[in-house]
Amino acid sequence: MTWRLPLTDPGAHAPRPLADLYDRLHASGLGTFRDADSQLYPVWRYEFVENVLKGADPGVTNANTLDPLTPMGRFAANPGTWSSLVHLVGVPKATANSGGAAHEAVRRAVFAPPGGLSLSPATTEESFGELIRRRVAAVADDVEKLSANDDAVDFAAVFARPLSAGIISEIVGFAESDEERVRSWSDGQTSLLGRVLDRPGQVSGVRGLSDLSRACRRLVAERVRTPAEDMASHLLRQGLPEKRAAAVLMNTMAAGYSTTYGTLLNAMRYLLAEDGREHWEALQDKEIVPTLSNELMRVETGLTGWKRKAKDAVRLGDSEIPAGGQILVMLGAANRDPEHFQQPHRIRLDRAERKEPKPLTFGAGPHLCIGREVSRLEIGAALSVLRERFPDMRLALPGPEADYDPDYLFRTPVALPVRL
Repeated sequence: MTWRLPLTDPGAHAPRPLADLYDRLHASGLGTFRDADSQLYPVWRYEFVENVLKGADPGVTNANTLDPLTPMGRFAANPGTWSSLVHLVGVPKATANSGGAAHEAVRRAVFAPPGGLSLSPATTEESFGELIRRRVAAVADDVEKLSANDDAVDFAAVFARPLSAGIISEIVGFAESDEERVRSWSDGQTSLLGRVLDRPGQVSGVRGLSDLSRACRRLVAERVRTPAEDMASHLLRQGLPEKRAAAVLMNTMAAGYSTTYGTLLNAMRYLLAEDGREHWEALQDKEIVPTLSNELMRVETGLTGWKRKAKDAVRLGDSEIPAGGQILVMLGAANRDPEHFQQPHRIRLDRAERKEPKPLTFGAGPHLCIGREVSRLEIGAALSVLRERFPDMRLALPGPEADYDPDYLFRTPVALPVRL
């Protein structure tokens, strides 16, 4: 095996090449290696990924989690990024990249009742179920208007992106008129996290992130004057300082949008393809929706990797990550570890009965994704409504496979043409 990660190569995120890559990694006997292209040290075995995420080794830090993958020296040499970088220097650490007492204070504020996100599926349904179902129905109504003809439509543009942006925008507190800009801003942050960008890409990414930060600060300032029933007001009621509250909203916006819409796109590509059609038909039974959704999120997650950093040298079996090395925590590969999951690439609905471990889709340990229950509810509601209202939906790909964004962290089809 050539020891490089081909994740930015054309077709690398398509189902078969990605499964083959995961199989080669798991069969290699290695704990890690240094990727020649990105300089990342990938970790893919379930137990290693879980330990890194849980912070079992004190030599691992999450301080770099939200840092650009492009080396900072390239931004410093690019004048187009400077004004945005000046603003971002003043953004405090919030959730994914914070630690210790600061992180615990943020978590307490985020999950505090009433009005916060929930750790309980039952409470999530009570708090956000109506909002999510209303949003799903509204976007489905928009899609239905396109069903009068047999022209292909882009499922990403007409359903997945507006749905995910709309839900997280409303939860956070943005006006409906801001939702299209929210998508653009969040795309900027996503591109920074998992890609080595050229100069125009650097400008676009850092400007999008800076604009998102400024918008979150404006929202918080507005909620200081005029509280409402949204996450911005909730964080302020819990006593978070304004800048930190805005940083939490910024993290929540990007995470709640990009990962969820990417997962929904991957799930629909599977369900509408020949190998997934039986599960598309099975969605008629509402009872299997939660189980099928969880299994789709295991195999078809939109967030296949995340970042950590070695403060000190870290041993992984017979391999070592040197101090200062950036770690690529391969969530998607860990979710398909054959040592823990039988037929790891297959969607199976009996994994709970088999007592297989929990997938690491949402991470593990103190930085377990704060929006995981909202994401589960959103994916399940979307799949259920789509199957009910568009039972004959089918793929209309122009070639044998979808095209995917070249990214080390996110697995996202550029478009997903379908016929309704």
